[in-house]
Amino acid sequence: MTFTFRRFAFLFSFLAALAACALPPAGAPAATETAIAAQVMTQLAVQTPNSQTPDPNPTPPSDVVPEASPTPNVPPTSAPAATPLGITGRYLMSFHACDTAAAECGDPRNHSVYLAQSDDGAQWSLVPGWTPYTGSVPDVIRRGETLYIFTPGAVARYHLDTGVFEGPMLISISGADGFVDPSAIIDDEGRLVLFFLHGQKGSDPAHCQPQEATCEKRFGSATEMEGSDGASFAVDEGDRATVTLSTTGAIRTASDPDIFFDGAQYVLYISYGPSTSVWAATELRGTYARMSTPANGLLSNGTGGIASGYFDPDTGQYWTYSHAPRPNEATAIRRAAHAGFSRQLGIQDWSVALSGASLGLTDTTNIESAGFAVNQP
Repeated sequence: MTFTFRRFAFLFSFLAALAACALPPAGAPAATETAIAAQVMTQLAVQTPNSQTPDPNPTPPSDVVPEASPTPNVPPTSAPAATPLGITGRYLMSFHACDTAAAECGDPRNHSVYLAQSDDGAQWSLVPGWTPYTGSVPDVIRRGETLYIFTPGAVARYHLDTGVFEGPMLISISGADGFVDPSAIIDDEGRLVLFFLHGQKGSDPAHCQPQEATCEKRFGSATEMEGSDGASFAVDEGDRATVTLSTTGAIRTASDPDIFFDGAQYVLYISYGPSTSVWAATELRGTYARMSTPANGLLSNGTGGIASGYFDPDTGQYWTYSHAPRPNEATAIRRAAHAGFSRQLGIQDWSVALSGASLGLTDTTNIESAGFAVNQP
């Protein structure tokens, strides 16, 4: 897939908005995806910076994140879909794609948002009529007759009953002094709740600052403000989870929370680079504890990060989707179906769910950052 976008005007306006958020000037060295997203999020309140599986021993970037400022009241941009889409699948997955033969895919500005569907969670196809638009690390959720797709600094809405697409439009979280990696869930009152990593000014939010040997990463949540329809949120009190990092220890990065309910407890995935840790709490806005099993609470150890989870009540299995680089191949999203969290997932547990080839894109297209949703009101 070449880097495409339906309307050049939308592309220019979107990149102009990014430029206004202190993206690196032309000619500057390419920043990491985390740093670019961090720069955007401090003004716009954005999504995850870690769509590419992080280096297990990264060098923190030198990019300085600007001070946060109030989110401007920017009207929605032109919609990438103006007619009803062929959404019929029982399950939906958002992801971003980038053709490594045509673009520098480490730069999230070269990512495009796609939507796929499935009836069994294993076999996936692109939603007919969907037009990809510029965006990275998307997360999708359905509430009523509306799909919400969160990307860095923005939310797009697709109305299933009318076929109208709105956005992407800017989002904000009141009370968060910079944040990244929102993952959406709906609470008992029907409100959207975003889980996120508190942003860290001055460097990569997923890692310790250059002068720090150790640091603590805080994961919080924010609840939708009445009448905003997924565009404005207010921070919930307290932290949902904290992770201690060390520049020389086993855990050097923490990011990309993914929240879901398994019928008995809330499960939270947190990525440690190419690995996924699993946490749980009985209350949505409670304090999450890392599970004692599997070993060290790691559901995957180097076999998949940036994960999305779902508990299937029909089979009693958990479905975990993640991505990791494949030697001499484009990145693909893989799926593991497992009975619980008593053991660590090995490479044999994963099977390819979505790849460039399986979706009719090029063999050199990276497929990354799964966002899973059940397609029901």
